[in-house]
Amino acid sequence: MRSFRPAVLLLLSAASAGAQSIPGAVLAKHEPHHHLAFEDATLRVLRVRVAPHDTTLLHEHDPDYFWVALGASTVINAKPGIADATIASPDRSVHYTPGKFAHVARNPGDAPFDNITVELLEPQTDVRNLCERALGDKPLDCPTTGRSSEYFVGGTEHPAFASDQIRVSLVTIAPGQSLRSSAVAKPAWVIALDTASTKHDLVTTGVAQWVGGALRSRVGQKWTVTNRGHAPIHVVTVIKP
Repeated sequence: MRSFRPAVLLLLSAASAGAQSIPGAVLAKHEPHHHLAFEDATLRVLRVRVAPHDTTLLHEHDPDYFWVALGASTVINAKPGIADATIASPDRSVHYTPGKFAHVARNPGDAPFDNITVELLEPQTDVRNLCERALGDKPLDCPTTGRSSEYFVGGTEHPAFASDQIRVSLVTIAPGQSLRSSAVAKPAWVIALDTASTKHDLVTTGVAQWVGGALRSRVGQKWTVTNRGHAPIHVVTVIKP
């Protein structure tokens, strides 16, 4: 099992706070296994790690969110008053979950349950699968040709899911390759999923710069992220179309 310490590259700014609303549950960002990496008015990025045979506290996800598995894993999703559900996830699989609920996550396996959780602080409408079965009850609508040129240039895009508000993709940046904003720079976030060396191998140029392990750029400003390492680097992009 790989050990992950993801670097989080973020474009946009602001701040947002939530309030507990489900009795007995702590907010996800305050649950000890959830580590807040970034929060603005649009996204809250949490680094989640549940050790083998460990269990989280009862915690609340008020907004909708998606999560990306970091390594293959199995987790038991226990919601009060509902039968437990076992979720088996391949490495880098993407899962979308509507909010307004609380749950406990139990790791029954011998490997850590690692993921990146991204809470979507703005309401989402018409959420639909693209090439990932992020919503298990909806069909795939995988485009035969990529649309990445509308949003960014470079990298190999695997569109995951979309809503009326955002488009989420898995993107692979090959060694020596760059990922950069398109001619009209859209509001965007890029979240690196690989090992601790990622933050050294991903180099930013343009107006964007590293600040505390994060890259940020204003809307309309150009940005470039280059992989100067010797292995492909996998990232998640969140674009506001």
